[in-house]
Amino acid sequence: MRTACLLLIPGACLLGACEPTREVSRVDPRAVVDVDYRFNDTDARQVYQGMVNDALYRTWIDRSVQALGHKPVVIVGPIRNDTQEYIDTKMFTTQFERELLNSDRVRFVAMADQRDAVRAEREQGQEWSRPETRKQMKQELGADYILIGRVADDKPRSLSGRSGVAYYQVTLEMVDLESNEKVWIGVQEIKKVWRDR
Repeated sequence: MRTACLLLIPGACLLGACEPTREVSRVDPRAVVDVDYRFNDTDARQVYQGMVNDALYRTWIDRSVQALGHKPVVIVGPIRNDTQEYIDTKMFTTQFERELLNSDRVRFVAMADQRDAVRAEREQGQEWSRPETRKQMKQELGADYILIGRVADDKPRSLSGRSGVAYYQVTLEMVDLESNEKVWIGVQEIKKVWRDR
C-alpha cells in the first residue's frame, strides 16, 4: 500500500499538480505590451488612429456633402487578411467607424453580418409591437460608400533565423457604391524588429 502511494505522487506531478502558478496583473489598456512580434492591440490602435486622422483631414467628406447634399453614408465591407496569422480586423474597423461617426461628419449603416439580427427584430415587431411603434419594412438607408481593405505583411529573417522584421501594411479604401470611384485611400504601416537573445 505504501509503495502504491509513492508511485502516485510522481504521477500527480505529471497530471498538473506541480504546474507553476500564474501571476496576473492589470495594466492600462493603452499600455504597449509586446508578447512577440505578431499584430496586436497596440498595432490595431495605431492603425485606426492614423486612418481616422487621415480620413477626416482629406477633402472626400466635404466633396461628398457637396455632391450628395447630405453627410455621406458608409457601410463597412470586407477587410481581407492576407497574412499568415489571425488578425481580427474589427479591432480597428469598429474604432474607425466610431470615430468617424462621432465626428458627426459621416453616417454609417449596419454591416452585412449585423443586418440579419436587425431585420429579424423588425420583422418580429410587425406582429408583437404596438402599431404606433412598429418600424416599417423595406425602409433601410442605402449607403453611398463602402469601406474595403486589406492587411498584408512581410516577415524577412536573418540567415541565422535569430533576428528579423515584422512589417504590416493596412490599406483602407472608400469606394462609391454606384460608380465604383475610389474617393479615399488610407495606408498605415507597422514595423517591428525582433532578435533572439
